[in-house]
Amino acid sequence: MNEAFDIFKTFFNQKYGKSLVVKGNPGSGKTTFSLELASKLLETQPIHYLSSRFTDEPLKENFDFIDKISYRMKQRESESKKNLKYVSTDSLKKLEGIIEQNNMKNEGEFSGGLVFDITEVIPEIDEIYNFVEKNIDKSPVIILDSIEALAEKYHIDSTLIFSVFQNDLVEKSGACLVVVLESTENERLEYYSDGVISLNSKIVQNYLVRKLRIEKLRGISIGSLPVYSYTLLNGRFTIFDSLYLDYPRKRIGMPVINEQVQNMVPLGNSEIGKLLPHGDANVDLGSIVLFHRNTISDRTEMAVGLVKNTLIRTTIADGRGAMDVSSSSYDTLKIMMSTTNPDYLTHYITAEKTKRTSQFIINLEGKSLLQDFPMEVIEFFMASSKRPNVYIFSTDFLSFTYGENFIGELLSLINELRVTGIIVIIVDDNYYRKLSHYSFLTVHFIDVEGCIYLNAGSDDQFAIETITDENEWVNYTLTKIV
Repeated sequence: MNEAFDIFKTFFNQKYGKSLVVKGNPGSGKTTFSLELASKLLETQPIHYLSSRFTDEPLKENFDFIDKISYRMKQRESESKKNLKYVSTDSLKKLEGIIEQNNMKNEGEFSGGLVFDITEVIPEIDEIYNFVEKNIDKSPVIILDSIEALAEKYHIDSTLIFSVFQNDLVEKSGACLVVVLESTENERLEYYSDGVISLNSKIVQNYLVRKLRIEKLRGISIGSLPVYSYTLLNGRFTIFDSLYLDYPRKRIGMPVINEQVQNMVPLGNSEIGKLLPHGDANVDLGSIVLFHRNTISDRTEMAVGLVKNTLIRTTIADGRGAMDVSSSSYDTLKIMMSTTNPDYLTHYITAEKTKRTSQFIINLEGKSLLQDFPMEVIEFFMASSKRPNVYIFSTDFLSFTYGENFIGELLSLINELRVTGIIVIIVDDNYYRKLSHYSFLTVHFIDVEGCIYLNAGSDDQFAIETITDENEWVNYTLTKIV
C-alpha cells in the first residue's frame, strides 16, 4: 500500500467514526477511487457500497470483491431497523415521525437548520442501518456513490441525508462514511464532514495530469503539500508515491544478466521498453539515446539520475564498460564505490578536470574534448571490459568544461565511440534541438506539478516511481497515465 492510502486507512481506523467527501469533475475517477479505497479497508473493516447504477455487475471485472459489498448484488440479510439495539436512530426517527404524522411541508427546518423535502420512505437507508447494527464493533464503512443520486431519487436535500448519517451512524455509532459528490463542491456538506478530497484532471503541456488533493482530514497530519498524482490504468486507481533516492550504504548483490541479443545494447531496466514501439528495452549498437530534461527541477534531476545509475549498474554487472561524463558523475561514483564489489568497478570510469590519480577517473585538461578523450585512453581504462560499452555525457557538464561550442567535437567523438557501444546524452532544452535529429531514441523527462512524466515522442505518457529491487538497489518502474 502506498503512502496516500496509508493516510486514508489511518484516518478511518481512528477511535471514533469518520466521514469523507470525495468530489471532482466527471471522469476524474471518483467511483474508482472509492472502490480502490474499499479494497484497502476491506482487509480489516466491513464495507457496504450503495451506487446509483442499475447494476454493479460491470464493476466486478476490476474489483472482484464487489459482490460482497454491493447493496444491489447482495440479498437483504438483516431484519428491519425496528429491531436495532445498538445503532443510534435519533435523527432517523425525527424523519419517520414527520412522515407518519403527515406533517411534512414543502420546505421545513431540521436539526442544525438544514432544509429538506421528503415524500416517501427510503428502503436503502433501512439496509444501511441494519448493516451498521450487524457490524457495530468493527468500524463498518458505508460508501454512497453518489449522494446526489440518492437525494434526487427520493426528492430530499443531499445535505439532509448526510446530516442524518453523520449524526446517527458516524458520531453516535462509530461507523465510517464515504460520500461521492457528482458536483465539484457542496460547502455545507463539506463543512459537516470530517474529511474532503478533490480529484481533477487537466492537460498541461500536452500531458494528462490527474491530481488528488487532500483538503482536510480531521485527526491526521497531512503535511504541507497533500497533493498526489494518479492514473486510472486498467480501471484501477493508482496513486504515485513521491520519488526518492535512498541508495544502500553497503555492498549489495548485483543483478543477474541474461544473454543479450547480438549487436543490441540493454538500457538497464525492462521498464524503459514501455517507451519503445517494439516494447524491448534494447537498442541497436551505435545508437544515440537522448535523456531530455524538458524541465529543470530537483525531481527531474532525481529521475534522470535514477535511470542513469540503473543503466550503469546493469552494464558493469554484465562485465561491460560504462563511461560517465555527466554533471552527476561524482555522486554516481560514490554510490557505486559504496554498493559494488571492486571487481565490478573495474568496468566503470568517469572524468574530472583534476590532477588526482585514480583508476576510475580520466583527467581532463578542459581545452579540447577530442584531446581529452583519445580512443587509446578510453580503451586503456576499459581494457578489462567486454563490449558493447555505454558512454554517457551531459550537455551541462560539457558546456561548463569546454564552453558552449562543444557540439562539433562531441559529434566527432561519438562517431569514434559508436562502433563499440551506445551513446547516452543527458541534454537540456538549449542543446536538445541541436542534437535531436542525431538520436535513435529520445526520452523526455518533464516535471508536471511534482510528478515526473516520461515519454518517447508518442501519445503514451508514463509516471516514474522508485522501487527497491531484490538486491536492495533503488530501481524504478513506469506506469502509464490514462
